[in-house]
Amino acid sequence: MNKKQFLLPVFLIASAIAWAAGSSKPKLDPTPGPSQKPYHPADNQTVEITPPPFIWVPAGRDATYVLQVSQDESFAKGRTRTFAGLKRAVFVPRETLAAGKWFWRYGVETKDGPMFGRARPFTVPAKARAFPYPDFDKAVQQVPRDRPRLFFGGERLAQVRAAAKGELKNAVRDLVKSCERAIGEKLVPEPDYQPKDPMKRGPWAIRIMSTTRPPMDMMESCALAYLLTGDQRLGLEAKRRLLYFFSWDPEGPTSFFAYDEPPMWVMMRGSRAYDWTYDLFTPEERAKVEPNMKARALQFLKRLQRAPFENSPYDSHAGRLPGFLGECALSFIHDWPEAREWLEYSTLIYMTGYPAWGGDDGGWQEGPSYWGAYMSFATHFVVALRQATGIDLMLKPFFRNTPFFGLYTATPYHEQRPFGDGCEVSPSGLGQILYAFSSLTHDPHLRWFADECGFRPGADPLSVATYDPSLKARSPLELPQARVFPVAGLASIHTALGDRERDIDFLMRSSPYGSVSHGHADQNAFVINAFGRSLAIATGYYPWYGSPHHHQWTRATRSVNSILVDGEGQVQRKPEAKGAIIAFVCGDGYDYAEGEAGEAYGGKLKRFRRHVVHVRPGVFVMFDDLEAKKPATFQWLLHAYEKIAVEEPARTLRVRREPAAMEVRFLSPSALSFSQTDRYEPEPERVKKGEIKNTWHLAAGTTQPSATMQFVTVLMPYRIGNEASLPRTELVRGDGAIGVKLTAPDGTEDIVAFRTGDVKTATCAGLRSDARVFARGTKKDGSVARRLLVEGGKLE
Repeated sequence: MNKKQFLLPVFLIASAIAWAAGSSKPKLDPTPGPSQKPYHPADNQTVEITPPPFIWVPAGRDATYVLQVSQDESFAKGRTRTFAGLKRAVFVPRETLAAGKWFWRYGVETKDGPMFGRARPFTVPAKARAFPYPDFDKAVQQVPRDRPRLFFGGERLAQVRAAAKGELKNAVRDLVKSCERAIGEKLVPEPDYQPKDPMKRGPWAIRIMSTTRPPMDMMESCALAYLLTGDQRLGLEAKRRLLYFFSWDPEGPTSFFAYDEPPMWVMMRGSRAYDWTYDLFTPEERAKVEPNMKARALQFLKRLQRAPFENSPYDSHAGRLPGFLGECALSFIHDWPEAREWLEYSTLIYMTGYPAWGGDDGGWQEGPSYWGAYMSFATHFVVALRQATGIDLMLKPFFRNTPFFGLYTATPYHEQRPFGDGCEVSPSGLGQILYAFSSLTHDPHLRWFADECGFRPGADPLSVATYDPSLKARSPLELPQARVFPVAGLASIHTALGDRERDIDFLMRSSPYGSVSHGHADQNAFVINAFGRSLAIATGYYPWYGSPHHHQWTRATRSVNSILVDGEGQVQRKPEAKGAIIAFVCGDGYDYAEGEAGEAYGGKLKRFRRHVVHVRPGVFVMFDDLEAKKPATFQWLLHAYEKIAVEEPARTLRVRREPAAMEVRFLSPSALSFSQTDRYEPEPERVKKGEIKNTWHLAAGTTQPSATMQFVTVLMPYRIGNEASLPRTELVRGDGAIGVKLTAPDGTEDIVAFRTGDVKTATCAGLRSDARVFARGTKKDGSVARRLLVEGGKLE
């Protein structure tokens, strides 16, 4: 997209026109559009920090706002804090709020005075962490005037240099060797403009990224090696690359508005490399590099302010810009007057509208692969800002919670990272970011993740900056074995998180964001892993964004373990094609997850409710309750790395991936037809290095059209050789409920039931309950061992 093609969102154009026409009655409290952040704090929200960030829907490009915060719903003068003259539709006060119930409202200045919207209640608990807006006069004074300013200012430089000669010696030695091999190598030519033919842009973009990123990465590596060792050969190699890459025309093919990848990458690597090698440049050389950097930083600022990003952040690539701009601002904070404004704006974005794809619970809509990449981009700024100024963005609930999204969803001994683009990649590459998070939070369970991945710090800026040998790993076995991330829509259930030999885990995704960005049309999809092997998987590859394979297979519903309607999946690339995790229980004997995905099918379904009860340890009872707007057939999907054995008369499937296996029993409906293939349609495009493997894709389809359908399925992973330990399964029906009776070889028994009718009290297999979902486990002597009640209090 070039500069002339960049358009404002429609909602901003409309509001700007209204204000330009002199409207004195702005529309207040509108429902946020699909490209806008929701109001924050939400109605009746209990916040985790004080003060919370305040976010509302912009009223127009030239609007001036007034924010009021009060413990009085009528906003009485003596009990109200008023913040006037605000030019952005986000704000963070400089003072904390006391514990208790509060109200907030925003207004817009008009010629007749401010007009206010409605009061919005929220609660500040006594345990809320203080996180007021920083005093930037003090913060800027803390940034060293000498360089380096990024990551290694002040005493930290001496500390890491000492570590480079000591405990990090081997990693730094390997870093130096890789840099020595790159000295003097020929550098990639400046790219041309992207092709006009849309069909050629994807392969072209892959080529540009694969040829420009490595030499820019090496620019940063050489600068880091110089900083740590003082070896001028390496510093001069970084300098050579800086002078070359920052001779590329910022208004030409590598303008942000021409193609955004090269300018973002060169600024990410270049801001750091220039800061660390600054002493090697003459004034004349600096006069060549710095104007180019400033021009590119101004393009980043322009893109962020046009949206504005703090209110409309739903652009994946733009999510990198606040951090890149912030690092550049820190580097030049004492040199460029505008750098102070950039730093404040970047920090404000991180404190308010960031991130686009997650919330306070720490989840990430785009899945673990993109989470890992974008957390690396963000965390570099978080670390640099904290080290240079003392401003600690890790106090933000999202940053405190998001490391656990990686831990619970892409555990190191898994074979893939479901869900989203890049799901086929091993989780082991997330070791670096979890190492950084472990140091930032001082959490030993996160350090376990990094150690399990085999990650060793010392060869990259982030791990050197966060190097902390005092933190020792501890197994996450002591953590809760299930966790939910409802904002992004993912539930994770483990039997022994942290123990590869015993852990069986189940992940289900149902996202309120829909199927946008790098997320897929995979609402209510699940995966299952056991003993480090993947038994039910997400499939497909990511040759490039929107390639035929990516569009028609990888991000389509048929690539995941969900359900098709008349052979068709969910709507792709639409925020309306959404789901939700609407209930979740983490218990001692049972866990429970419930997803709703009816809206994702473009009007075909009234309901697709997927209930999953985990009978510990490792038996999953699944109840799929569907209602279509007209009679349809339904296809229940299962994907695996290896061919799935089918016993059609018994409606039983078996998946093997040594040493693990899984048996899947369909208890309802009684009539199903099975089909299986190991082909992708279409096959992946071969534009990246790495082996492409076929996987197996099975559909269990109903044979007659029906407006309603209920699948009752039991999924039982086990270690090969332990087949005799699997329980007998029996479908049981009652008054207003359907369920499963599980009888173990030792005589213990579990009954799991799901309400299907409108009765106040449902009965099933001798149990009576007012809950929507209920279960009871008994010992051999008939005494009760465990119970589950979802939205109910009675079980008889």
